[in-house]
Amino acid sequence: MQLLENDVAELASEYWKLVRAFERSIALTPEAHHNRLHAQARYANGRLDTILDRAGIKITTFDGAEFEINLPVTAVNAEDVNSEASCIIERTLEPTVILNDQVVLTGKVFLVERKDQQ
Repeated sequence: MQLLENDVAELASEYWKLVRAFERSIALTPEAHHNRLHAQARYANGRLDTILDRAGIKITTFDGAEFEINLPVTAVNAEDVNSEASCIIERTLEPTVILNDQVVLTGKVFLVERKDQQ
């Protein structure tokens, strides 16, 4: 059975989102378990990176970057921010997936207006 590039890109994105959800859920567990759970999340991220690297796939996020129209992402809240304001990507909701320097899956991000604007 052969997976298509888009299938692998979607699978990588879903795995990435699952690991992020797992990381957020750690705060809800007793503190005595945090170190072990953080180690599991790091291991899962490392395995994902290793497997994707062998396939020539890279997951990219843009958290904290200034939003530019040419970034391979879609802003889910674009209508909520001033179109003339400079915006920062507050968080990545879905990563951009790149295969051999070609975007195969566009990411989704949440924007906030830059606070230091005149």
